[in-house]
Amino acid sequence: MHDEGSLVGTISTTEKNLGIGEMFRRIGGDLSMLCDREIEISEITFEERSDRPSSHEGVNISFRFALVMGGGVEHGALMIPLAESISLGGNLMMAGPAQIAELQERGEVDGPLREAILEVGAFVAGAIQSAAEALGLPEARVEFEGCQGVPPAVPPRLDYKEGARLLVGRASLRMGDAAPVQAVLVLPRLAMNVGA
Repeated sequence: MHDEGSLVGTISTTEKNLGIGEMFRRIGGDLSMLCDREIEISEITFEERSDRPSSHEGVNISFRFALVMGGGVEHGALMIPLAESISLGGNLMMAGPAQIAELQERGEVDGPLREAILEVGAFVAGAIQSAAEALGLPEARVEFEGCQGVPPAVPPRLDYKEGARLLVGRASLRMGDAAPVQAVLVLPRLAMNVGA
């Protein structure tokens, strides 16, 4: 489910669809290596918007990044639900399943878990960087800018001019045998050059 508020139009070019799909595949692949279990990405959708999207699936962690290209800098984010973000950070800390479940139950991101989740964000930025290079944008540079907890139905905080076009992808993300959740990828206007 997603908010329909400011849908500008569905992206129709195959190149942009493939670009978002490539980014999600790279993110899934890198995070699979990080947590040493398969992360399945499926049901990818795309849209252009003139506002920041939100997720309605509980609290999310927004992994923020800057896309530096052609002398410009714009900002984007990947939103992943809190429980899955904690699982990724816990795996990076080499915590066992029982300890990860306890961290998820607490639902607090502080201390070593916070540092681990920040490290997950660096993996996310690296995956987007490698996808940009694979898509023919070798001059693009992706820089991780930190994380933010985002309540349901609230858009992520971005350095963003209201009304500017954004490219938004949504995908089903499944970690191992867990139930699938929705991941939301928010890309700035510079990313519209993907496949162009």
